[in-house]
Amino acid sequence: MTLRRSFRPLRPDLDKFLFATVGDEIDGMPLSVISALTRLGLDPWEEAGRLSALNHREAVEQLARLVAELPGSLRPLTEARAVARHLINLLPKHDASPISVPQAPQRRRFRLPTLPRPSLFWIVCCCLAATVLVSAFLHGGFPFGIGSP
Repeated sequence: MTLRRSFRPLRPDLDKFLFATVGDEIDGMPLSVISALTRLGLDPWEEAGRLSALNHREAVEQLARLVAELPGSLRPLTEARAVARHLINLLPKHDASPISVPQAPQRRRFRLPTLPRPSLFWIVCCCLAATVLVSAFLHGGFPFGIGSP
């Protein structure tokens, strides 16, 4: 029995590459190439097809940069190249011609959300309020008559 078109793999020739392990997650679970590319905001099948059209050296370099960019991974580029070399060998073919496919567009790196910086005005106000409160505590009341008998 054959699978209906909607249930067939998109490109079965890329399965070895896409389901290979890039490394382990923090909790020890293996991270597949398909998950890693998805985390980077790339379509895994499109990226795998693009990499397989490149010559071997160029494909290794581009995949190494992607592996090094993975969120939560502090992998040096030399280690990422070794992983990429192994993974690129799993792609179905490598183009030996000197003409190469353009590189993937640069993506913004994952960053944790940051709080907005307070303006200088609010910093001065907070410092002034803290000074008044410390003064009131040390001298037993507010210096300008509020709350005094």
